[in-house]
Amino acid sequence: MSKFIILCGGTGGHLAPGLAVGQSLIEAGHKASFVVSKKEVDSRLVQKYADLDVIRAPGVAFPKNPLKIPAFLLELRRAVKMGIGVLREGGYDAVISFGGFNSLGFSFAAAWLGIPIVLHEANRKPGKATRLLGRFAKRIYVPFGVKIPRRKSGQVKYSGYPIRGEIKKLPARESKEFFGFPANSVLLLVLGGSQGATVLNKWADENFEKFADAKIGVLCVCGQGKDTYQSREKILPDGTVCKIKFIPFCDNMASAMSAADAVVARAGAGTIAELARCRVPSAIVPYPFAADNHQLENARCFERQGACVVVEQDKMQTLFDEVLEIVSNQTLRERMLQNLERVDDLNDTSKIVADLAAIASGDAE
Repeated sequence: MSKFIILCGGTGGHLAPGLAVGQSLIEAGHKASFVVSKKEVDSRLVQKYADLDVIRAPGVAFPKNPLKIPAFLLELRRAVKMGIGVLREGGYDAVISFGGFNSLGFSFAAAWLGIPIVLHEANRKPGKATRLLGRFAKRIYVPFGVKIPRRKSGQVKYSGYPIRGEIKKLPARESKEFFGFPANSVLLLVLGGSQGATVLNKWADENFEKFADAKIGVLCVCGQGKDTYQSREKILPDGTVCKIKFIPFCDNMASAMSAADAVVARAGAGTIAELARCRVPSAIVPYPFAADNHQLENARCFERQGACVVVEQDKMQTLFDEVLEIVSNQTLRERMLQNLERVDDLNDTSKIVADLAAIASGDAE
């Protein structure tokens, strides 16, 4: 039995795969602690896992404003100091980082103490944390086909995206009713990631009348502080009631995706993996200002696999028609569903867990 510390805070895209790997390690008989940030998104999600050992660490994202760099360095110093203390006292065998600002302090502490560091990069363009910490890492897990140049032999291994056990396809009728929609209705889920997307929220609101006329309901997960739109209904001449419902946060994503006949979403690696796991066709709108434009890379790869259509944000005038095609074209839907199953087969966490156990015990190559 080994003891791991998992660095996974800051956004849902870092937290969710960290929880998935940690849960799998615990199920395999190991121990795991989770280092998260003090942000609200971390607080909400970890509330569901009260039995886990959670450590809240200092840290802020690297600022674009040079005047804020001293504050960043101060928080980083605090995180390194805290990390050295926690790692020494806890007797951890390995540190696993899922990227983001919250991973730096404890990773530097692990490097100082000589504890093996493992990195997981979910996106098709490695982020700043992966590029910076790669020189210290024993192992770097990356998506299939991603190249990281100038790394040691055997350091990089290909892996899928770890998905929490509760994310799975559920009965559609019960899932629709869970969110207050008729069991036999057609439903579009609009999902802007863990922080929401104002552009997608506005699009859903502005297009609701057209969706209602097509007898399609809309569930929009709009993000904390972005729920400025009103949920409402439209009664059609034949008596059919269609509605749009805005919710700030969803902690039951399996039900939300299982309820949906189609999804409009951003192109975070976690969202894409969960769409595949829940077998739901989608129109993906990559966030155009993501670091290194990694969301566009994620989306285009998913599209090449035949699992979605991509609509770039400056062409959203076509998005309604794309969604209508996904909902109404049965041949397209069946092809997407087959491709989603094939994509999901790549997301096998068991291989990561076995390799981590070997690294922690000193048996890895």
